Amino acid sequence: MGQAHEALENYDRAIPQYKAAIRLYVAHPEDRALARLQLAKIYLRLGVRKEGVNQLRAIVHSTSDNAMIQQVAGLVSDAYQVVQVTKEKPDNYSPSFSPDGKQIAFASSRSGNSEIYLMEMKGSNLQQVTFTPDFNEDTPRFLGDSLYLVHSREPKSAGEVHIVLQSDGTTPVYTGLYVTHLNKKITHELLPLGLGVRAPSLSPDGKRVVYEASRDRTLDLYTLDLHSIDLEAMEGRTIVPAPITESEADEGSPTFFPDGTQIAFVSAGPEGTGPRRAAPGRSKPLHQIYTINIDGSDEKHLNPNPYDCYSPVIAPDGKTIAFVSGRMDDIEIYLMDIDGTNERRITSGIGVSVQPAFSPDGQKLVFVSDRSGNLQIYLMSFDQPVTREMLIQHLQGE
Repeated sequence: MGQAHEALENYDRAIPQYKAAIRLYVAHPEDRALARLQLAKIYLRLGVRKEGVNQLRAIVHSTSDNAMIQQVAGLVSDAYQVVQVTKEKPDNYSPSFSPDGKQIAFASSRSGNSEIYLMEMKGSNLQQVTFTPDFNEDTPRFLGDSLYLVHSREPKSAGEVHIVLQSDGTTPVYTGLYVTHLNKKITHELLPLGLGVRAPSLSPDGKRVVYEASRDRTLDLYTLDLHSIDLEAMEGRTIVPAPITESEADEGSPTFFPDGTQIAFVSAGPEGTGPRRAAPGRSKPLHQIYTINIDGSDEKHLNPNPYDCYSPVIAPDGKTIAFVSGRMDDIEIYLMDIDGTNERRITSGIGVSVQPAFSPDGQKLVFVSDRSGNLQIYLMSFDQPVTREMLIQHLQGE
């Protein structure tokens, strides 16, 4: 009953049902902890933090189950230990790992415009890759051999950096797609400025690019095949992209599955049923995660739920998806199993956490957060979960 009322957003009716379940489950500690967890989520969603934290304290003091500890941690802190990698102001964003996992490419506005930089995983040995004061470079992605970075470029404009969770096809974008040789610092054009290219993602073999671009006031997905392209002799060469999706829905943020034949992406728009339409009480449709074959066939809705979901990235072993979601008046990073089940939040705190990217071994996640006052890059280690003792100490300070 509590779950039914919660699904209908009747939280005042769900609360007493969960309290009744907690009383009934005295002899079943695992079920009791789950009921407390659901009740805590409602309290936190309603802004009744004290009551929510009280329920979380009760869970932590009554269980040693690591999975439950991580779920609790994700509601009040990061579920795994995190270190801040960049500290320089102003903003640092759009991180991605090199294929060997030793370097992180990212964009930064520290020079007055957005340029591409390289650093080692812990933030040392900083190198500037692009030098284009009249343009903003963003979203660097390594090609398979690590000698090249594919990145977006747009004319420089005044104002602050804005992290876009999901573009809108009606918003004019003048971005193009470029590739830069890391040693020679030579840049070639893949797709010219004006095409509105955003959110490029590379296939595991580094020979195919998927991206979003605006066409007829909606976003669609495209692929660019680099298998027969000599990047050393790109001058004057034209590469014709192939469409993946063609609909009235805005579809973007594509990312490859490890086998390179399928992608996950975000969709929101007037077509279809369910999440593609505006939910009751909403003026805009939900953004939800879908999957599709690279040839545009077999589209599937991956994670039906009542929340906006953005920026999916898939772990190298193909078992887990990290994504960004707006819930409980907060924007944080979540994990779910590859089939869309078992969602759990892994970041929490002041500010927002966005732009997740897995390391090649899947043991780390790099992401961007403004928890320190401006956009910085952070590194989460999945082999270093927040311990029960650390969580108890954290909750004592709440």
